[in-house]
Amino acid sequence: CLALSSITLLFCSTTFHFPLKAMTQLAILLVLLYTGVVHGALEACRAGAAPGTRDDGFVLHLLTDPRAVCLDGSPGGFYLRPGRGNDAKNFIVENEGGGWCVSTQDCLSRSHTDIGSSKGWPQRGCPGMDGGSNGMLSSDCSVNPFCNYTMVHLNYCDGASFSGDVANPVAVPASSSSNTDEHGQVGVLYYRGRAILDASVAALIALGMDKAETVVWKGCSAGGLSVYLHADYVHARLPTTVRFIAMPDGGFFLDSPTWGGQPGYTPLYQWVAQTQNVTGSVNSDCVRAYSATNETWKCFMAQYTLPFIRSPLYITQDLDDIWQLQNIARLPSACIAWPIGPSCTLQQIDFLHQFRFKMLAALSPLIAAAPSNGGYLTTCLNHCHQNVDSKWLKQQVSNQTLVASFVSWMASGPLQPLVIDDMLGRNPTCVYGY
Repeated sequence: CLALSSITLLFCSTTFHFPLKAMTQLAILLVLLYTGVVHGALEACRAGAAPGTRDDGFVLHLLTDPRAVCLDGSPGGFYLRPGRGNDAKNFIVENEGGGWCVSTQDCLSRSHTDIGSSKGWPQRGCPGMDGGSNGMLSSDCSVNPFCNYTMVHLNYCDGASFSGDVANPVAVPASSSSNTDEHGQVGVLYYRGRAILDASVAALIALGMDKAETVVWKGCSAGGLSVYLHADYVHARLPTTVRFIAMPDGGFFLDSPTWGGQPGYTPLYQWVAQTQNVTGSVNSDCVRAYSATNETWKCFMAQYTLPFIRSPLYITQDLDDIWQLQNIARLPSACIAWPIGPSCTLQQIDFLHQFRFKMLAALSPLIAAAPSNGGYLTTCLNHCHQNVDSKWLKQQVSNQTLVASFVSWMASGPLQPLVIDDMLGRNPTCVYGY
């Protein structure tokens, strides 16, 4: 799953400038998808933002707190681009996505990549996992009305949406071949995502985030989940003079079986929640509510956390989320194509409709809270929206673009604060894919 999203960005994103012809790019993409070389895909993705390729003003800041370390024990960190003019005091903070590690072997393998280690992070350039410095992170004012804000990209290297809280390093036993990663190595893992979050917030406050008029705390995919899980905590760290907006993107992962009725991704979330000890890191009101039934793992999922979030929310989410249909529902690839439907069986089409209904039902706390909360809900086989120019600027729901809708909601303007795509996979403005 991680390889697919990374490689899709490698192939499609305008952030990258590889000297390859189109057919060569396609051939490489197919080979990588076939072999599943996650590490290589991630390194290529990161190389797209390295010095000499595109210097977009983002500079790496490594954390100095000894607890705030990636899976491999290297320091966590973030990239920051200073703002300009009067808007420089305001912050947009991107929580990077990139899935989760869902077994010890998976975490060990991940610890050798840029989403498990900071050893290979370049000194300059916004990482491309979530779209790079495009869309809402763009410095181009013709693309982004927030172009002059101070921009921050929180690098994701803990494998649990900035939530892991295990004090001691976890030794991986050399005697267990099943715990040998793809490099044939064993070692030590650090589950310290919450410490990375804590240290990042402290560092950003030291850089002036507490003096902002507006802070938009956003993120894509696993980073979007992080926004749901930690919005109230981050909000509470800031003075009441700061307008705080939580803006998760593609982070609302459903607790759902596969289309064939088998357990979906939920057991993997349970493994992450237990192994990385997230209970003390996620929404405390949610944890109290589920403690009586011994289901605190649910507070690692957005649908169970959403009713307890007190911070203002603007949610962007595709009701036909392509990542979820591939990895949670596990629908055949022929069915998950644009336009939706022609290559699906009647049973699969029925599942798609039920999946949308479940998503809308789970999002009902957002819908009920409009216009205090807002949102942009598509049915475009998208995953994330905010950092892709075409989805940010051109894709429309109810004749509203995402950028226009969000700007209007922030200003209590005339546009609908919450728009829900009712075209069910037939919206002609849709931009298909990740």
